[in-house]
Amino acid sequence: MTASSSTAHHHPLVCGALGDYDPTRVRAIARAFGGDRVRVVHEDATSALALDREPLRWGSGASPVRTQGLGWIEATPWPGDRPGSGVTTWQEASRAGACGLVLDGEHRYLHTSVNGLGSVYWLSEGEAVYFSSRIDPLVQATPGEFSIDWDAWASIIVMRFALRDLTPFAEIGRLPPYTTFGWHRGQRGGHLQVESPTWPWAEAEPSVDRQQTAAALAQALRDAVALVPGPVLVPLSGGRDSRLLACVLAEAGKAARTVSVSDDEGDTYEEDLAAAVAEALGLSQDRLAADPGAYPSNWEARARLVEHQFVDHAWLVPLSQYVARQPLPISDGFAMDALLGESGRFYSQATQDRSDPRRATRGLFDRMRRYGHAQLALADPLREPLLARSSELFDSVAAPFEGSPRQSMLTFIRTRTMRGVACYPTGLLGQRAEVFAPAATQAFALAALSATDDARAGDGLYDAVYAELAPEIAALPSTRTAERVPPHLPRAWRGDASVSAHRRRLAQGPLTQYVAPELRAWLTALPRPELSGDLRLGLEGISLLHSWWWRYRGRLREVDARDLLG
Repeated sequence: MTASSSTAHHHPLVCGALGDYDPTRVRAIARAFGGDRVRVVHEDATSALALDREPLRWGSGASPVRTQGLGWIEATPWPGDRPGSGVTTWQEASRAGACGLVLDGEHRYLHTSVNGLGSVYWLSEGEAVYFSSRIDPLVQATPGEFSIDWDAWASIIVMRFALRDLTPFAEIGRLPPYTTFGWHRGQRGGHLQVESPTWPWAEAEPSVDRQQTAAALAQALRDAVALVPGPVLVPLSGGRDSRLLACVLAEAGKAARTVSVSDDEGDTYEEDLAAAVAEALGLSQDRLAADPGAYPSNWEARARLVEHQFVDHAWLVPLSQYVARQPLPISDGFAMDALLGESGRFYSQATQDRSDPRRATRGLFDRMRRYGHAQLALADPLREPLLARSSELFDSVAAPFEGSPRQSMLTFIRTRTMRGVACYPTGLLGQRAEVFAPAATQAFALAALSATDDARAGDGLYDAVYAELAPEIAALPSTRTAERVPPHLPRAWRGDASVSAHRRRLAQGPLTQYVAPELRAWLTALPRPELSGDLRLGLEGISLLHSWWWRYRGRLREVDARDLLG
């Protein structure tokens, strides 16, 4: 999101190549985005870049050969156009939230953003690497067959998202945040090189008290809002993140109106809590709910928009459809809960025990599966292999942060936030509207990560930031304080149309013969009893894998779930 150079009302569409590439392949990837929206903005002997908008440009003449950058940015304002804030290095561009192609003499390389929002997927072929902001265009423009990545799918089912740099396709990877991926020329020809310097967010020292931290966080939000050129649509739930954004946008006079969507859990709990906030801020509220009959098509739309990489329900699709029908950018609380550290939800005393970093990692792995043990939706032979693979992958992500004062937060952000939740601002919502996520800025993240343990105790940071911005809003009931009544309204996710669609998906696919008997029984039961959280999450995960398999089965090598057994 930029104040001056972006003209597209959705997340950036990007592709290109490095090395000894085929220009026709780059154009084929660009066409696979649909129509002629994506055009080549740079092309030379060892690099090409295509975008659906004008690139962000930065440069430096400090070196003997001028270094130039051509970039794009996801969900945060671009500060590089402000007087005195010129970007001269890829590190500065990355910390500002941008990804991009760097032209450094004869060297060519990509860099990713510090916040991990912008996806850069890549595929290697011969002496060339092709990259894209979406997976599907790479698949569509690449001849031949692909392989399933069972490690990715094990973590998608168990954790709800892929871990490390994995994707559903074994041949396609995703670059980590604050990483360069380059083609370098040497005396003996060219070679590819990946470099991941120390992640700046991991360098924050927890030394700032609560009051100073709250002031810095509030100022970071205000600074980000100041760069937004016009009014913003504010999705508002019953939680604290969305209302915090509503407060700072309303303070600046940039909140157009609010919109609340039913979470399909059998009540109007979220919308009712949001209504009080909207009224207090003087904003109107639109309410959205899913049509039970449309749930199967909504479910498939959600799966495609997140590229089958995040297990969740389809209740947000009405919001995705709503924002596509209006021109305003929308706010999103990406990373806010992870950075402000809601006590009792994901972080606990066990996950932050520095006396045994590996035990803390184990505790966080278990804590993050609080939504359910999805492997129980599969037959017994697959349960332990899926869990073991996911645990090993999670340990590998956590290892660099073990022993750090912010071990749990950094691991949480690098896993659930960047590999799962990011699919919403860049996919589910971002493909249909321009998204504004001020908590993803470097200033907000470093302020939050620099707070002392005492400053973070309990819900101290939330309370302190609200005291800076809107204490009267903090006093209103939220999902943290208001009791929820038992379900009393129909739920689309368990209606006949939805269950029939799940039944069809599970009837044919790689895991068909491994569906747990308890889940099979529920899918055919009349009347249907309540479904346990474990089986519900597992149902969504297996369905997601089968939806992906049906979509790409003509491009896949043999897929055999017995490979999960080692």
